Amino acid sequence: MVDLAEIVQQIKSHLPPLKVERVSLPEALGRIVAEDLFAPEDVPSYPRSAMDGYAVRAEDIATASRDNPVILTVVDQIPAGSAPKRPLRKGEAAAIATGAPLPEGADTVVRVEDTKPVNFQPSPVSSPVASRQSPVASGYYSVAILVATPKGKNISPVGEDVRKGELIARKGQKVTPALIGLLATCGFFELPVFARPSAAVIPTGNELVDVTAKPSIGQVRNSTAWAIAGALKECGVEPSVFEPVRDDIDELARRFEEAIKSFDLVITCGGVSVGQGDLVREAWKRLGAKVICGHLPLRPGKAFLAVTWEGHAPCPLSPAPSKVAFGLSGNPAAALTTFDLILRPALCEWTGSELSNLIPINAELSAPVSQVNGFWKALRVSLEQRDGRLLANPLKGQLSTVLSSLAQSDGYALIPPGNGSLETGTKVTVLARPSKIALLSEWQVNGA
Repeated sequence: MVDLAEIVQQIKSHLPPLKVERVSLPEALGRIVAEDLFAPEDVPSYPRSAMDGYAVRAEDIATASRDNPVILTVVDQIPAGSAPKRPLRKGEAAAIATGAPLPEGADTVVRVEDTKPVNFQPSPVSSPVASRQSPVASGYYSVAILVATPKGKNISPVGEDVRKGELIARKGQKVTPALIGLLATCGFFELPVFARPSAAVIPTGNELVDVTAKPSIGQVRNSTAWAIAGALKECGVEPSVFEPVRDDIDELARRFEEAIKSFDLVITCGGVSVGQGDLVREAWKRLGAKVICGHLPLRPGKAFLAVTWEGHAPCPLSPAPSKVAFGLSGNPAAALTTFDLILRPALCEWTGSELSNLIPINAELSAPVSQVNGFWKALRVSLEQRDGRLLANPLKGQLSTVLSSLAQSDGYALIPPGNGSLETGTKVTVLARPSKIALLSEWQVNGA
């Protein structure tokens, strides 16, 4: 029997490369960087003060103390955003603000708290650090240095944050607020990111009516397609939900061809089982698609189809586009189960949305569970911490037609194939929803 993980890997291998687009920083949050980005310059590009205080020469204040201060002449005031007027000479100081460039000749900055004004003389020039009660705020022309501050103290040297040519964003990295700030610091307002792939979601079946309609006997509302569209958005894929297509092979083939030519991938809902009206497989074959997976060893979720489609090259020298399409069950719980266990891990890796993937953890069954011969059983469970143990509680309503239990579940307990049952207390792997993991104070990663 083929393992589910092998099927996931097979799906991954057929997903096409993502396109690349350039976006501005305001649009970049949460996107995935498409190529390595390197700093075009040092940050900072000049030595600057890390404190409000006085730029001085360390050798001038080597003997300074509160009992024996060193008196220096204040010859310049350097606010942030301005340049020093001249170099410092022996016995001189410059009042300096945080972030302001260090004057030539200075090699250390004394904190304003470690100084004392002397020889007051009014001055019409405002100090850059007046808001911090600088000794020169009102025009002092001399300052007493009370602490022997070593060379290089309170200075941000050239390249302290980033060196020119340094990798600042790697391909595949998600853009965070901090990365946006770093890119802005380095002069990037636009950056290359992977385009969000598009997906056509096509519900099929004569029985489907609109969500807002009142179903007659034999009809059901089109719920599966909307559930799958939501799951796709969680995985970083932009879905478009089509109107339901009736069980007519000509119409199915026509709509499938339209979709596969316009979207990065296609997902159909319904029509992939073995009933008389299940025509999705035949419609794809009519378009020349090749089946790469025809069913799953999974309950619920056995009904599944994965095909590849080769389009026509736009010109003789261009490669023919290769697309992939998936067929899910028409039952919403079965379709979502297949999506979560098979498509979600593949699509999340494809788009860089790993944080939306289910997380494997170890838990104990709180009740006995029967196995299914030849099939993995995806058991909907709630998770509960009790007496230092993490329990997986089977929920009522495990049929593929029952959606309410899936909406209440914290994940899936994977029950291996077999003819017997697993007893209470058996340890199983649960694929848990990230939102639930965040609420658990203690949990064990699978295999830890």
